[in-house]
Amino acid sequence: RFLQDKGLKVTDCGPAAKERCDYPDFSSLVCKELQKDPKALGVLICGSGIGMSISANKHKGVRCGLAHDYFTAINSRAEGCNCIALGERVIGIEVAKQIINSFLNASIDENGQELKSRLARLKEIEEENL
Repeated sequence: RFLQDKGLKVTDCGPAAKERCDYPDFSSLVCKELQKDPKALGVLICGSGIGMSISANKHKGVRCGLAHDYFTAINSRAEGCNCIALGERVIGIEVAKQIINSFLNASIDENGQELKSRLARLKEIEEENL
């Protein structure tokens, strides 16, 4: 509800139940949504955020940062991330909201030469290895 209350379009990729699940399956669902829409942003949540970020970064076109505070959320966007992963065992709900707000509202200089160069190099590496 947090994101819907902000008037944002949300696609909830689950899980719907609280039972243990395999995070790569849910990470893949989010990544497929990101691949469909280059303007979309994703938020992944698991126990530490590490597994989700690893899984997400195995998908072409997805750049997922592990965010655990305001600073890492903003820097994730500045480095061209289109997704962040959070650890629900690491941060509380209010910090999670701050991180998500920071990520969604951070400006990204898509025309900046430094970022363009880095993203182009990442795309080359992605093509070579994925």
